Amino acid sequence: MELRLFPLHTVLFPAMPIHLQVFEPRYRQLVAECLEHATPFGVVLIREGEEVGGPAVPFEVGTSARITSVLPGSGERIHVRAVGVRRFHIVALHDDRPYPWADVEWLADAGAADEALLEQARTELALLRRLRATANGEYERDPQLPAGAGAIADRIGALADAERDEAQQVLETLDAGRRLELAMPLLRHAVKHAYAGAAEAALERWAAPGMAN
Repeated sequence: MELRLFPLHTVLFPAMPIHLQVFEPRYRQLVAECLEHATPFGVVLIREGEEVGGPAVPFEVGTSARITSVLPGSGERIHVRAVGVRRFHIVALHDDRPYPWADVEWLADAGAADEALLEQARTELALLRRLRATANGEYERDPQLPAGAGAIADRIGALADAERDEAQQVLETLDAGRRLELAMPLLRHAVKHAYAGAAEAALERWAAPGMAN
């Protein structure tokens, strides 16, 4: 399978949305070709190099992304919204086009998670989403969560704001149970910070004019 690549300082997970401001001609060409041929592109975390300008050396495992919208921006910029779809592994990396591309193989989950750990993950992930909604002055009535351990781990990876190397380790782990085990410390760290954010937002709202008796 041939896949055009977009190296980023971001780890994309399946089902995770991503918003890109694209201005380099090579990546505008990549987007145009993906739209023309109705094909995804691949998001890979940069191991060495930069997003803009020169070449970048990516990690070997990334996630394909399906474009959902493209809007014009200021100057030569375009705003691209996409969503992660499937994990892939780079078999051969090529540099004979303006943008990087690769021959890839698709990766599939294996294994299963302990049911108690899966239920705990679902409970804490729903809590994280409610806390963040509270911090934003919103109300999340019933968070829609995936059923499987691998998909839950992916959702945690997408929401936990983890360090890039930690997120990449989760992405690369194909055993669903092990992936969930790796994701749980990231989730607990995110919940801890979300509690603080929700409390701070509540104090600010109560301190606002007209709120005190």
